Amino acid sequence: MADTVLVTGATGYIGSWLVYDLVQRGYHVRGLSRSQAKADALKQLIPEVEMYVGNILDPASVKPALDGVDGVFSVATAVNPASDSATAWNADMANEIDTWFKAIAAQPSIKKVIMTGSESAMGWGDQDKPVYTEADWSNVDDPHQYDAYITLKAVEEKLAWEFAHDDNKNLNHFQLSVSLVSGIVGPAFTPWSIHHSSPLSFLSGPSVPDFKFFASDVRDVAAQHIALYENPEAADKRVVLNNLVARVSTVAAIVRQLPEAEQQIIFPNGIATVLDADVLMPVLNLSYGYAVVTKNLARHVGGNYQYQTLYPGLYHYQYQDLIQSTLDGLHLAAKQLLTADATLK
Repeated sequence: MADTVLVTGATGYIGSWLVYDLVQRGYHVRGLSRSQAKADALKQLIPEVEMYVGNILDPASVKPALDGVDGVFSVATAVNPASDSATAWNADMANEIDTWFKAIAAQPSIKKVIMTGSESAMGWGDQDKPVYTEADWSNVDDPHQYDAYITLKAVEEKLAWEFAHDDNKNLNHFQLSVSLVSGIVGPAFTPWSIHHSSPLSFLSGPSVPDFKFFASDVRDVAAQHIALYENPEAADKRVVLNNLVARVSTVAAIVRQLPEAEQQIIFPNGIATVLDADVLMPVLNLSYGYAVVTKNLARHVGGNYQYQTLYPGLYHYQYQDLIQSTLDGLHLAAKQLLTADATLK
């Protein structure tokens, strides 16, 4: 009999593809969303999914969705790094993991949890390494981190592992696996999540450094989550996901291949100016030894690093063409932005 699984963040960029793939593979799928409107809309797109509305910070609201499931795909994060205080982020994230994972641990049927993590948790901080693997952790102890999100994702994952390995908390002894996702390209299954793709987030502002970034197609992200769930060898592992590599200037060039009308729909304020790496590097290096923020930005603009998984056999990528995946996403985004559904919040 097929497992019954719960997907949090089911209406989002990753979650909606994950729900779709799980249904296609014969799983009994429950989806959790904080929005009734989005839950109803996803139900129309995927009639087989059983949708629930709740918040992972509210155990009572998620209990019906968790009752009797075999596994959980924990995609959603409720904490938003809006505060300027790293101490506040850490406290909020500690509360989230403790509250959410306790709700999971209270269900004896749950044996596996697959959590959506981030490459930000392994490859940032004042380390200056040429190669990063799943054995590496970002430096979250320095208050001058490049981005609040980096600190948040590293803290979140460390707290998750601490909970999973604590027998006094993990009462049902569920197995944890973490997908370390980098940038994401490809089509959005739900029209309101199109702005979460890397090309749109990079190029929607006035300007952006021409930094090197790693990515995967969103359909690979969903499929890798399922592979981690299905493969016993993935238990108790964090696994990085990033088979595509490019610079922001490459993505900008791809965007400019679109018809003018589509460019105007997707980027109504114009495409961001990409700041040349050769010009930026000497400026960044002037203060290279003084600020972690500068060292991180210089490393990513310079691009002298790479990621290498310790577990190449756990997942085999289906989408290997960055240009095609990016165009697939942008063409669909232009169509979706013409619909009212794209405005759902």
